[in-house]
Amino acid sequence: MRELCIAGRGSRLAMAQNELVKKLLEKEGYKVNILTVSTKGDRDRKSSVTALGGNGPFVRDVEKALLSKEADIAVHCVKDLPYEMAPGLCIAGMPDAADPRDCLILRPGSAGKAADNPLTIGTGSPRRISQLRALSGKPGMQVEFKDIRGNITTRLDKLRRGEYDGIVLARSGLDRIGADLSGLEVRILEPEEMIPAVGQGMLACECRESDAEMRALLDRITPPENYLRYEIERGIFCRFRCDCRSAVGIYARISQNSANLLLMYEE
Repeated sequence: MRELCIAGRGSRLAMAQNELVKKLLEKEGYKVNILTVSTKGDRDRKSSVTALGGNGPFVRDVEKALLSKEADIAVHCVKDLPYEMAPGLCIAGMPDAADPRDCLILRPGSAGKAADNPLTIGTGSPRRISQLRALSGKPGMQVEFKDIRGNITTRLDKLRRGEYDGIVLARSGLDRIGADLSGLEVRILEPEEMIPAVGQGMLACECRESDAEMRALLDRITPPENYLRYEIERGIFCRFRCDCRSAVGIYARISQNSANLLLMYEE
């Protein structure tokens, strides 16, 4: 039995995603270990994501494990991928696609406050800020935005402590870690209200281009509809040469090998 090594980040969500891929590979007959990698984005918890830069702050250090042959496969969130991957590496599998929608999570009673005072919403995402402004642009509804960093649990704790009136998180991450949302008001935002980030909810498995065995293996654990959605959304994203500083949302709703496309892009 060949032994494989997966490289991935060490947050609670990342470990849940690493374990998901590990189980799929074990079903294919491989013994799998996980190498936890600390990335630039993990080490710098004070700077905003936009200040960290658009060249893959949550990806590049994980790619180094592939390039050095410490690992055979790297697991990423598709939405974290920069438009250019490291030379010699390729995205060869998209084994899972969870709920792509965003969630607006509010402290109880916060919605009623907005008629008299601005709601403080925790997000540093230009995409989310742009679309939330449009959603809140009605009489009696005021919103201001404040940057927020940290993993899902940390952000929920900050919300409960009253540092924010609301925060926005991806439904997929909440589901994958089984986040405790008790006592909070959760509004799921449909793609027509808030277009998701490119590949939101999808996992990307990266390997060395020269490793034909890994490329074939990752192909086997990827549903065809995931390929189609990935190719459409990533193709547009890379054509625009977007990064985390761009207000861009792209969502391809796949149905019987066809796609309904939702797109927003602001410089």
